[in-house]
Amino acid sequence: VKLLFCCSMYISRWALREHFDPREYPQETYLLCELQWGRNGKGWIHWVRNDHDSRRHAEVCFLDEIFELRSFNVCNITWYLSWSPCEKCCDRIRDFLEMHPNVNIEIYVARIYGARSATARKGLRDLASLQGVNNLASISPDYIYCWDTFLQRDADYDFLFEDFESAIRRNCSMLEDILEVSTL
Repeated sequence: VKLLFCCSMYISRWALREHFDPREYPQETYLLCELQWGRNGKGWIHWVRNDHDSRRHAEVCFLDEIFELRSFNVCNITWYLSWSPCEKCCDRIRDFLEMHPNVNIEIYVARIYGARSATARKGLRDLASLQGVNNLASISPDYIYCWDTFLQRDADYDFLFEDFESAIRRNCSMLEDILEVSTL
């Protein structure tokens, strides 16, 4: 399989800065991931972005091409997404988790996709209600952690994360509003 959407385990400084800045609105989604099989298994990192040739979103690319069922041990996955999943990706993630009860996914996002769309909002609420998703759409991935983990070693910080605070607060409020509606 030709993996045009996936370049390496390390992302470029430019991509991290450009796609995870919550004040910006890039056209594609980047997904940084960490996988850990079992409690003592070695951690593994990778990243993917939308596959424009096949028109697949980053989440689906990961589930179809990157994830491998290796054993019946618990697999903990952490995703750092530049955009929250769309309604179709929420459905796909939900189906995946139902098929793989030994997999847990924590999802952190930089910004909310389709915040005004009723179907996107419903998809996020449905996904957040699943047992295997621990932190769906927690806003503000740990930028310093992502910088240290997903960039090649010794990469200097070249932008200030503090400038994100107002955008992070806005996105947190938006997400809280989306998830609170599920109780009505």
